[in-house]
Amino acid sequence: MESTDKAKPGNAPHDFIKMRLAVIDDERKWLKVFKRMFRNSAYEVDTFDNPQEFVTTILKHPDRYAGIICDIKMPQMDGHQVYNVVKSNRATRTIPFVIVSGVLTQDQNLSKVQGIAYISKLDDDLRAKVFKELQEVIENWPVIKNYLVRKNISEEKIEFFCQFFINYHQYFNEILTHINKMEQACVCRDPESIRQIAAQCDSYMTELQDTCMQLIGLVQDIPQTTSFIAKVCERGRTSLNMIQTFQFMLAEEPTSNREFRAFLKDCRDSLEKIIIGTEKGYNLRELY
Repeated sequence: MESTDKAKPGNAPHDFIKMRLAVIDDERKWLKVFKRMFRNSAYEVDTFDNPQEFVTTILKHPDRYAGIICDIKMPQMDGHQVYNVVKSNRATRTIPFVIVSGVLTQDQNLSKVQGIAYISKLDDDLRAKVFKELQEVIENWPVIKNYLVRKNISEEKIEFFCQFFINYHQYFNEILTHINKMEQACVCRDPESIRQIAAQCDSYMTELQDTCMQLIGLVQDIPQTTSFIAKVCERGRTSLNMIQTFQFMLAEEPTSNREFRAFLKDCRDSLEKIIIGTEKGYNLRELY
């Protein structure tokens, strides 16, 4: 790990506590670019040219970083492997993760970059885009969290809500798993299995509804309303409305008939669009 850039006099007040970021890239020239980028900013930066060293550091100190900026193509571990380590650990999985890479274009490999902010190194306005992403995802989430804490919402519910928004595709993927199982049971003409799977799916969706509806209602009343917070509420309501529609349809007696199978296909198509990010309203950055 290279040394941390110290703050220089400038934009922030003397008592302003800077947020610390981790930047991982095996090319030292890019680490130097990021160190210059964050000079005199609201952030301090730790740089790593070895992703395995970063993983060791963050697992030892899960509260150290407010955000992570990572390259994709690296020899020891690629960016997606680093992402999986961070997101599979309960203590670190809510840390915003930004991939800045020259390997992919925005239209490529969408399934791999879901839940990750993706910025191309080749963008002319790279600095502006990085800072915009950090401001929206890193600085706004604490506003939401602190507000919910003041409303006496439990840490567990707040984390659930955070995960539902940042990694929403994982929750829809779970629903998709149930839909796929029901479709298979329809093919096998196994009505008992269809009913059991439908009940499991309904139970899962009810949990999402009960937890998130309450918190969305609170978040939309935050005094410091920003376009990001508006997007949280918009996506949350859209998600829950879609889930409610699935529940309504599943409340009908599920069978293997043509109408029910057509409904399952529609559900699957919608869920797949959400999961890969092509469904309108499910791209956090499309408002900006």
